[in-house]
Amino acid sequence: MRGKVAFTYQLKNYFKQLGWTYLWAFCLIAVLPFVLSVLLGQAHVYSFTDYLPSELTSMVLGLFVFVSGAITYDGFKLFIQNGIGRRTYFKTKVAALGVIILAGEAINLIYGAVFQAWLTPNGPYLMGFSSLYGHYFGNSVADILSVLLITLLFIACVAVTGMVIGGVLGQFSRRGQIIMIVAVPILMIILLFVLVLLNQQSSLKLTWLGNLLLLMVGAQPDLKLGHMIAYAPMISGSIYTIVMLAIAYRLTLRLRIPR
Repeated sequence: MRGKVAFTYQLKNYFKQLGWTYLWAFCLIAVLPFVLSVLLGQAHVYSFTDYLPSELTSMVLGLFVFVSGAITYDGFKLFIQNGIGRRTYFKTKVAALGVIILAGEAINLIYGAVFQAWLTPNGPYLMGFSSLYGHYFGNSVADILSVLLITLLFIACVAVTGMVIGGVLGQFSRRGQIIMIVAVPILMIILLFVLVLLNQQSSLKLTWLGNLLLLMVGAQPDLKLGHMIAYAPMISGSIYTIVMLAIAYRLTLRLRIPR
């Protein structure tokens, strides 16, 4: 019973927050430029299609699941104070985010179909990954289903990455979280700079890293775009999601009140 209550509560909150996120994104990206153009007397040159991106809902969904996944401690604190354990909180959060990913992708498909039909009849693929894997099987149904699965896995990878980051931050005090949020990106930039320098030295070429990434996404030198190996991101995405979920689960079990 507590699991059902926790799941319903989180799902309702996620849907409400996602709806507001869509609304704010639409207003900032499409409505605000129109208002500014009216105020500046340039309404006659305003073009709706110039400001409304075809990937609007996809970007919103990706950002939303990442942030929602990363907000770990506050939700944990609320549930633990109401007698709901760590395991139940984690499982219901994963389930609620899973429903949001499915519903969000359905919205992405509807939005993309409407966008193509009304604004860009000769526009890009309905799903972004179709340009990479959309012709791998040579069967329209299989290709659509495979691209849809890859898309869902990609969004899931974004969500579980946020959950792990949130789980790590949840182990620290507010001050520690601020320090990590500032310090980690700086360290990542420095590390990236070092890797670039190493890669420029012929004796230390990081070809193995590039080859590994190409293998994970199913890219091969002799394959054209649209014919990349669809099984590769399915396997690598599934493994990444499972591993990150396991890490997030262990981190959730380590959360304490007070920190």
